Amino acid sequence: MKHTTLCTLAICLSVCAGFARLATAESVDISVPSSVGFYVTDVTVPTTGSPNPTAVSFSNASLDLGKSLRISIKADATDFATPSGGGTAIPAAYVSWTTSGAVGGTGFNGSLNFLNYTDVFQSVANPLSGTVDMSWRLTPLPAGIRAGNHTLSITWKLESINP
Repeated sequence: MKHTTLCTLAICLSVCAGFARLATAESVDISVPSSVGFYVTDVTVPTTGSPNPTAVSFSNASLDLGKSLRISIKADATDFATPSGGGTAIPAAYVSWTTSGAVGGTGFNGSLNFLNYTDVFQSVANPLSGTVDMSWRLTPLPAGIRAGNHTLSITWKLESINP
């Protein structure tokens, strides 16, 4: 899995390394976005993440017979961390995504949640590989947002499941 916390845009969604929830005899190679940035020029309108879209893909899947791979995501905090000097925090739930171009399974639209994982993709049974594109969006921001880098880490979860 890729991991980075480098933020170069006004608001950044960074990725924490998630841990595969696969049984020891099962394995998969996974690629998730290392970061998504939101360059907000007008706080009253939605902002599309960059790069757009980002790909989530897997290959070399070796799951137990009849199993599918479920990929989900969760925010590591209720709010983005604010830049130095404070200001109003951006709720994690302001980040959403739409999926497209799913191959080898089904993509799911959703939004970040701090309490629960939200499904992004579920493969067909007995997959070897799969991919889905995610287009990220940031809802118009609340009053009191300060300029600067706002950061939020997320965790990806992989599960081998019975479809």
